[in-house]
Amino acid sequence: MAENQDGMVIDHQEDDVEVHGQLLGEYLCQRGVLSAMQLQYALQKQKVEGQKLGGLLVRHGLASEYQVASFLSAQRGIPLQDLEKCAPPQAEVLGLFNRDLCLSHGFLPLRRADGLLDVMLGDGEPAVVSDLVMRRTGMRSRLLQGEFTRVAQAVRQHFYFSQNPIEELIGREVRRLGDDPDRAYSPEKLLDHLLHLAVRERATDIHFAPAERSLHVLLRIDGVLRPMFALPQALNRLLSFVKLSAEMDVSEQRLPQDGSFNAVVLETGLTIRVSTLVSEHGERMVLRLLPERNELGGLERLGFLPRDLRVLEKAFAKPSGMVLITGPTGSGKSTTLHAALRMQSLIERNVLTIEDPVEYQVPGACQTEVNRRAGYEFGSAMRFFLRHDPDVMLVGEIRDAETAQAAIDAASTGHLVLSTLHVGSVFGVVPRLRLLGVDSESIAENMIVVVNQRLLRQVCPFCRTECEATTAERNFLGADARDVLVHGAGCAQCGGSGYYGRLPVYEMIQISRLLADAIANAEPRRVVRQLASDEGFAPILEMARWRVLQGQTTVDEVLRVVGDAAT
Repeated sequence: MAENQDGMVIDHQEDDVEVHGQLLGEYLCQRGVLSAMQLQYALQKQKVEGQKLGGLLVRHGLASEYQVASFLSAQRGIPLQDLEKCAPPQAEVLGLFNRDLCLSHGFLPLRRADGLLDVMLGDGEPAVVSDLVMRRTGMRSRLLQGEFTRVAQAVRQHFYFSQNPIEELIGREVRRLGDDPDRAYSPEKLLDHLLHLAVRERATDIHFAPAERSLHVLLRIDGVLRPMFALPQALNRLLSFVKLSAEMDVSEQRLPQDGSFNAVVLETGLTIRVSTLVSEHGERMVLRLLPERNELGGLERLGFLPRDLRVLEKAFAKPSGMVLITGPTGSGKSTTLHAALRMQSLIERNVLTIEDPVEYQVPGACQTEVNRRAGYEFGSAMRFFLRHDPDVMLVGEIRDAETAQAAIDAASTGHLVLSTLHVGSVFGVVPRLRLLGVDSESIAENMIVVVNQRLLRQVCPFCRTECEATTAERNFLGADARDVLVHGAGCAQCGGSGYYGRLPVYEMIQISRLLADAIANAEPRRVVRQLASDEGFAPILEMARWRVLQGQTTVDEVLRVVGDAAT
C-alpha cells in the first residue's frame, strides 16, 4: 500500500487493479469497453497465464493501451498525457538517470519546471518512481500518466539518440567507406544508422535517388519527401548491400526488382520492403519501413468525429454487407479499416484478412499476406476464406474484376466485407465497381457505408503561432473566414516544416433506401449526389475548412492535398 501526491491510497499488488473499490475489469465494463462475457474470458485466461489483467486485455485486443492508461490516470489521480504532444526531455534531466533504470521502473524524466521534476509514467508505480527521483535528484516529482508501450519506446529512443549523435555517426561511416577503395569494409553500419535516423524522424520510407554525380537520401515524413543529404557516387555499393540483404539479384541493374529483409531498431522489429527502378543515372531504391508491432488505437484517436464514429460503429457491427474506404495511395485507408475493426468485439467473430502487406497486427484475427509467386492474391484468398466460415473478411484492396466479384458475392452470402478502392470521391465507387463487372443491383443491395479520405499534416504543436490571414486564405474559407489563423513557425521537432503528424479529412455516405434505389436504377452521379446532399452529406472540402478554422492545419496544406473544389 502507498499514497500518491494527493494522498490517494494505491494497491498495485493485485493483478486486477482497484480504485475506490472498483476493479479494472469493472471499470471497462461500465464504460462499454468490455462485455461481461469478455471480462469472464479475460479473467479465466489471466489465471492460466498468470499475467496482469491490463497487459492481457491489450495483447488480446479487448482494450487499448489508451483505455488502460485512462483507468490508471483516474486511479492514481495523475493527469493523462499524450506523449507525442510533449516537448522532448531536457538533456540535463536525462543525464540524471540511465536507460536501464527508466525501463525497469517504467518512467521517462521530462523537465524541470516550477521547482518540480516532470515525470511520465508508463507501467511504473507512482510511489516507487517518486521515491527514486527524490533520492537521485533531491526533487519532488510531478507525475503524468502515459501509455506503457509508448513510454518504453520513448525511453529507448531518447537515451539512444542523446548518447549517439546519429548525423555524426553517418558522417563517420561515409568517410570510412569513402577511404576504402578495395571495398573491404561493409556498408552494414551505414545502413543501420540510416534506419535509426528514419525512426527518429518518424519516416515511413527511405529513398535513394541517384543523380549525375551523387546519391541523394530522402525521407518521407508525414507523407512528404524531405531531402536529408547527398552521398558520394562511390557509396552506390550501399544499394548493392541492401539488395543482397533483401535477397535480390545484385547483378541485375536493368530491370525493377522487389525484395524484403528484417531489421531490429531500438528493440523494435522492422520489416523493410525494398523496391528498385532503373533511371538514367542508375538504380533508384525505396525502403518501406513496417514495424512488426504497429500500435493502433480506435477511430476516435485517429481524428474521426463523434457523429461519424456512431455511423461507422453501426456499419462494422452489421452481420453482412460491404464497407469501403476510398482515396489515393498513402491516404490512410488501411489504417482506418484496422482502427475500425478494433472497435468491434473480435472474440465472437471469425475475422480473416488478406493484405499486401500486413501493416497492423489485429489480435484475434487470422491475417494472411498476398503471395503472387504462389498465386495467392486477393480474389483467390476470398474463395479459400469462405471454407472457414468467416464472419468478417478484410480485403486489402479491390483492384480487379475477380476481387470485386468475390467481395460482392461474399457480402451477399452473409459476410461483412471490408476493403479499399482507389477512387477520388464517394461518388466514384459505383462507376468503378461497374467497370469491374459488378451489376448495379448487387452494389445497391450490399453497400453499407463509403468513406473517402485524405491525410493532412497537422500544425506542429511545438512551434504553432498565430498569423494574420491572407486575402487568399480568407477567400478560400469563405463566410467563416477569420482574421487570424494558426501556422507552424518551424522548429527542431518538425524539421522546420511547421507540421508534425497527420489527421484525416473525409466525406462519408450511408447507403439509405433512397440511395440504394438510385444506384440500382443506374441514376446519373448528379442525381445520387443530390439525394446524398438532401440526407446531410458533407463534402470533404467542408471538413478540411473546418480543420483549418480549428487551428489543426493550414489552407496551404488543404490545397496541396485536397485541392480547392469538391470532387
